[in-house]
Amino acid sequence: MLSNEPIASAGQGWHVLEVGSGEPLVILHGVFGSGDNWMSIARRLEHQFRVYLPDQRNHGKSFRSEEFGYDLLAADLLEWMETRGLEAIHLLGHSMGGKAAMRFAALAPDRLKSLVVVDIARRAYRLDTHRSMLEAMKALNLAACTTRSDLDRALQPSVPEEGTRLFILKNIERDSTGAFRWRIALDPLLRSLDAIGTSLEEHAPIQIPCLVLRGSESGYVSDADFEQIARCFPQSRLVTIQGAGHWVHADRPNELTEALMEFWNPLMHW
Repeated sequence: MLSNEPIASAGQGWHVLEVGSGEPLVILHGVFGSGDNWMSIARRLEHQFRVYLPDQRNHGKSFRSEEFGYDLLAADLLEWMETRGLEAIHLLGHSMGGKAAMRFAALAPDRLKSLVVVDIARRAYRLDTHRSMLEAMKALNLAACTTRSDLDRALQPSVPEEGTRLFILKNIERDSTGAFRWRIALDPLLRSLDAIGTSLEEHAPIQIPCLVLRGSESGYVSDADFEQIARCFPQSRLVTIQGAGHWVHADRPNELTEALMEFWNPLMHW
């Protein structure tokens, strides 16, 4: 039965939003994101899937930890699946979540029905921009702000690009007293940036249906990057979403959903 409103649940320290009915689909968000960033896409898929939108460690309402690594993110997912009694899932990951998804596939290939990797490769990335963003967040005096307009104005000198500011401000919420607070663990994430940007280990080919989506305006996934992914996942196909940057789901949601369903339809029995 379809749920009209998302259900929030917890397991193994994860906060998870759930919506829809059908085969299980887990969507892993990127760095500085949260599960609800993907709710608009989940709503487009809710008639085909039971969609799970977790906040990963140090993000959103999930647990905080000084430890970070893609093996740990994969273990978080596997432990949560055990609490829910899920034998196998469809898995989609964006950016950091995409690397976590690929690592999960390497460690537990029998627990996956399909894999979707959105705008990320297996190689290492420099995260200088993310470091600057975190430093700007740490420098922001939340106590001196009473409205979101105050927050935006205070952040503008260090983050002049409006879209980036809006993305950062999504990570601020009010506590029970009405004061602003961060929804992400700033210091642990700052210390984890090298681990977030690291490359994934090579592994033997895994025969699982895999879709790699990239934004035409992004530059995160080159043709050579896709070839590296395809060596690990030989059943991979590459789709470029025209006009999309790194946040493909926000830039081109219709085109993203169409590409997903073209990939999944032959695999499913609706």
